[in-house]
Amino acid sequence: MRSTGILSLAMAALLAGVTAGNALAQPKKGGTLTYTYHPEPTALSTIATTAVPVALISTKIYESLLEYEGAGLTPKPGLAESWTVSPDSLTYTFKLRAGVKWHDGKPFTSEDVKFSIEQIALNYHSRGRTYFGNVAAIETPDAQTVVLRLKAPIPYLLRAFQPSETPMMPKHAFSEQEIAEKKVRQARIMQEPVGTGPFKLKEWRKGSHIILERNADYWKPGKPYLDQVVLRVMPDGAARAIAVEKGEVDLAPTSALPPAEMQRLSKLPHLVASEEGSEGLGPIMWLEVNLRDKPLSDVKVRQAISMAIDRDKLVDVIWYGNGKPARGPIVSGNPNHFDASLPKFEYNPQKAAQMLDEAGYPRGAGGVRFKLTQNFLPYGEEWVRQAEYIRQELGKIGIQVETQSLDMGGWLKRIYTDWDYHFTSNFTHNYSDPTIGVQRAFISSNIRKGASFSNSMDYRNPRLDELLLKAAGMQDGPERKKVWNEVQAILRNDLPVIFLIEIGYTHIWNKRVQGLITNGISMYTNWDSVWIQ
Repeated sequence: MRSTGILSLAMAALLAGVTAGNALAQPKKGGTLTYTYHPEPTALSTIATTAVPVALISTKIYESLLEYEGAGLTPKPGLAESWTVSPDSLTYTFKLRAGVKWHDGKPFTSEDVKFSIEQIALNYHSRGRTYFGNVAAIETPDAQTVVLRLKAPIPYLLRAFQPSETPMMPKHAFSEQEIAEKKVRQARIMQEPVGTGPFKLKEWRKGSHIILERNADYWKPGKPYLDQVVLRVMPDGAARAIAVEKGEVDLAPTSALPPAEMQRLSKLPHLVASEEGSEGLGPIMWLEVNLRDKPLSDVKVRQAISMAIDRDKLVDVIWYGNGKPARGPIVSGNPNHFDASLPKFEYNPQKAAQMLDEAGYPRGAGGVRFKLTQNFLPYGEEWVRQAEYIRQELGKIGIQVETQSLDMGGWLKRIYTDWDYHFTSNFTHNYSDPTIGVQRAFISSNIRKGASFSNSMDYRNPRLDELLLKAAGMQDGPERKKVWNEVQAILRNDLPVIFLIEIGYTHIWNKRVQGLITNGISMYTNWDSVWIQ
């Protein structure tokens, strides 16, 4: 009897513990999630720019037709509660969720969807033409139905309806003048957003913070759990790390901290450091090169520059092992499209110098062949260190480099509006398909002034254009893989950009934050299910 009593007491204690544990695991309402990222956003919509700081904050405000589950981004209902695709894959019909309201109280309708695709995403998003260039017509038979009719199949179309890619925007918030005069990026809504998402703008004190508050009229019952999401603007990397360590900041997403600090903080028991939640992004870093003038218009010069840079050293010394040397435009973590037979880029400064001699650029006074200006992405101290390293390495082969510093707004203007640069560090995302993430950077039809993260280089290759358009209409398989292999070979030879590193994103957060990782774009989701323990 006694042993049975002890067993019963033990079982009761165990069940009590399980119950308490389950109670702790249940999401609860309230609280504020504070995160930090540098630089500060320049706008609150990815229509203005798809830069990471803008995507991080805007995806809590704006939503799209679909949501996604898991690392592979399985489409799920969002603002569209259901959808059907015709047998020939040329007609997509979306049924919109009833009762959804914009933050200003007006109803969300099919006219907003048509407007968001035709007038906004197609014309202003850096990947808009990739997603919707083959859309022949958009029909709105009623307020809750949208029909997309395609000229040709778009195999990746259901991946287009991510909040960072095709944000639904209110037609009534834009003036006819803003649309007619193509002043969408200057529209008031870019600074004062009106979305359907779980959070809406409360305050933006530039240089200090952005506060988003809970949308009490959000269409998902009981959500969001958080009362507020706060971005703290902290330009100094060490200060960001200390704030995370002390618990003043809950989250540093997408490698928001200096690499050395990430290594240190990842060992602390109250913090989580993880690369999960970015599988759908595929970030890749390169030097973006303006091909409009000599000497950079000479492919031999670009090949020499590539050969003068030690990518292993970049990864190990500048980025503390966070990433791996790139071998082309497609990241190695994409097995369906990456050509695994590609060798590493050669590092050979002596051969690089010889190539410059043969190209007609001998050393002159002081050993200088020619001078270039370098801009660097204004994302923090490590980008400055990398720029200094590249300046030194190119100096060894006789290229004198002047490094220039700009804030984010000035950098975007110089690279994508003025095209007034020689080369700049940059990174973009492959996304779930290279037609989405790779094509926009290299296809000649995307040489568009003012469109950020587009073909700023003025790179034109008719064969590459042909291959990119061919791949866009193909289903994945051996034949499409051959097309992408040829694309990679061409870009490795032409080097309109100097491919450097496949970036490994690390997110660091306090263990009290729950529900953060839900899919392969977790930092670009709306965080309606995130809660504070």
